[in-house]
Amino acid sequence: MLFRKLLGGAAFLLAAALGGPAQANVVSQGVTFTFNDLGSNILRLTVDNILNATGDWAPVQFFDAFDIRDVGSFSAATATYSAGPASDGGSLGQQVNGSGVGCESGGGASACFDWTPNLSLTNHMVFDIAFTPSGGGVDLGDPHLKVSFLVNATDTNKTGDLLSVNIGTDPTPGTFCTGVCPVPGPTLGAGLPGLIAACGGLLALARRRRQRAA
Repeated sequence: MLFRKLLGGAAFLLAAALGGPAQANVVSQGVTFTFNDLGSNILRLTVDNILNATGDWAPVQFFDAFDIRDVGSFSAATATYSAGPASDGGSLGQQVNGSGVGCESGGGASACFDWTPNLSLTNHMVFDIAFTPSGGGVDLGDPHLKVSFLVNATDTNKTGDLLSVNIGTDPTPGTFCTGVCPVPGPTLGAGLPGLIAACGGLLALARRRRQRAA
């Protein structure tokens, strides 16, 4: 029992020394949304497992539109879909239409992307959004995403939930991770002295308890 407690305490201290994990994507109704910072003011949005969506997204077949905000100051934005068609120049100051389809005004410092025709859904969709910085510059650390899906390409209103959430960007530029992604923290070498000292303290405590028991 005592050994297990010591082992658990050492594991906790090791995790603290290495730095804890951070959520770098969002899962909603079975669909995973991930942001990656590719550098050069380019943000990658990856949408996975949409054809296996649950809840009120279960029947969706088309991507209506998405908008992005909370990325600092920019004067232009263009999104490119990896599977084509051509890039979509974002509508600045607009957001996904909550009571219809496409983009509408009122988005503040945002960019809304609406392909024509609507994109057929696949289980792995990748969009690269390039921002032209202005003013205080672009900050891709914690973008806000809003998306709208459709059942039929001719629908005049979104299907189901209108996702609206901030998603922390993957801390490893240019890579894709699922689930919980690591965040940079103190190096193992830097954390070891404190870890060794703490483990020594735990062992000393165990010895004192054994002596009192004897």
